[in-house]
Amino acid sequence: MQVLIISFSTFSASPSGPAYIAGAALKAGHTVEVFDCLYAQDLTGLEEQIARFKPDVIGISIKFVTGDVIDESAEFNTRHFDHRSRVKEMVGRIKQVSDARIVLGGPGFNYYGRDWLEYLNFDYGFRGEADLSFPLYLKRLEQGGDIYSIPGCIFRKNGRIFKEPRELVANLDDTAFPAYELFDLDTYFAHGVSPAILTKRGCAIRCTFCPYSSLEGTRYRLKSPQRVVDEIEHIQKLANPEKFTFCDNSFNVPRSHAEAICKEIVARKLDIKWYTGALKPIRITDDLCQLFLESGCTSVNLAIETGSKKMLKSMRRGYKVEHIKQAVTCLNDAGIPFGISLLFGAPGETPETISETWDLIDSFSIPQGIWVSIGLCLWTHHQAVLDDARKAGQLGQDKELFDGAYYISPELPRDYMIELIASLRAREDCTVQANKPYTSYK
Repeated sequence: MQVLIISFSTFSASPSGPAYIAGAALKAGHTVEVFDCLYAQDLTGLEEQIARFKPDVIGISIKFVTGDVIDESAEFNTRHFDHRSRVKEMVGRIKQVSDARIVLGGPGFNYYGRDWLEYLNFDYGFRGEADLSFPLYLKRLEQGGDIYSIPGCIFRKNGRIFKEPRELVANLDDTAFPAYELFDLDTYFAHGVSPAILTKRGCAIRCTFCPYSSLEGTRYRLKSPQRVVDEIEHIQKLANPEKFTFCDNSFNVPRSHAEAICKEIVARKLDIKWYTGALKPIRITDDLCQLFLESGCTSVNLAIETGSKKMLKSMRRGYKVEHIKQAVTCLNDAGIPFGISLLFGAPGETPETISETWDLIDSFSIPQGIWVSIGLCLWTHHQAVLDDARKAGQLGQDKELFDGAYYISPELPRDYMIELIASLRAREDCTVQANKPYTSYK
């Protein structure tokens, strides 16, 4: 079959999800092309590509629905975005020039499957991991089989919306390599974006604000170190990128897996550079940092989120203040450039707990600066924080999540927040993103 994968993202980041799904379709024997919206945000060329390629199936990977991004010209340094109308426009343009089946998926679809089908008056999509289910869908279309019993599918039938339970991929080594050869990697490189590789799925850390464990499970499913490095070598042959990104939720958890990957890179004598944006301050030692350097690590981001003992416990982060101190010390001693990320506003956050965090952070050197997110984005009923949002009157019904809902601790006074944002913006080492409706700060 002719399969077109549309990567719908307007943010400068690796198209890892669409690349893996395109790779799955290629592995299943289909002819695949991609249309990348990142560098064609006005959709220039979409109709022409569809007319030339004549796809039988068009898969749209939606990365985000709504949210906030840094914009120095905007009030509070933050600009709100809403991708829904743009997706609707794109679907309308596709339907004008093609009778292909259109299937939705991606992280921006996963938590809002029913909402998207209703918003677009659509019939079909995939929630969860589609590495195996999407090729199965294509196979059943070809053979006239039942497409309504495929794991993870959500569909409209007889005026009602149904969904099949998601299934987790048991052996990630059986999944396809990401088809980065279908993307214009040179343009990504020119914008400082490197190809991303996923080394595992699952998360055993059940943070109150994060739904990933409900999506991927609480048991880690690991790609073998050999398979991970095979992917690196595969991409090297395609484009020889300057750097790779490990896009795991927590690259160093479990630590033994991260160590094994680094040792495999060293054993193969690969001359590569790599980065990860989600290192947890868990079991970071001098030996681990040295192994990072030997395998080509150029920088990392340490996801601290809070330095308050009280908030670490209430957010269920899985580590303690002393672990943060050890991680920062080891990274500094090893000379690995790193930044940190902080998240203010979770339930129980007060001016005192924020002050406690800054007391800790300011006692260390942070070479690449600090990213501060203020307020929690509410995505799905799988987030434990939703109960707090309801009690605080910040969330009425779950259907509000599709419109872009937020939570911030009621114990943070409005005037204090305005002063905090102003003080953070004044710091040269700090970037602040205010994830909260701006009227609350006026």
